[in-house]
Amino acid sequence: MPANLLPAARDFLLISGLGLLVAGLTAYLITWVLVAVHLRDNHPAERAHIGGFMFAPRSFGWYLRARYRALHDTSLNALAVLGSIGAWAILIGAIIAFASKLLGYSGVAGI
Repeated sequence: MPANLLPAARDFLLISGLGLLVAGLTAYLITWVLVAVHLRDNHPAERAHIGGFMFAPRSFGWYLRARYRALHDTSLNALAVLGSIGAWAILIGAIIAFASKLLGYSGVAGI
């Protein structure tokens, strides 16, 4: 790769990573409310198990590992799969943005 394209690639990684992170965060926030209400109404024991805060490690991991499938509730699956996609987008977007930052520390010019 030519040297003058390295800063552009780093900037592209940063913007892509942040965009993916924001899109994932939006999906996660919207679906968390719906899933929390569904769990409260239909699966109170599971709701108590994962906690009440959406960014608690246990609830975020619940989405990443797709633990909602163990409840065999098709309505919950339909809602929670979007939150799971959002959680993965948050994680992957953060990794991409972090990789872009590491490229900046390695001497690649950019933002």
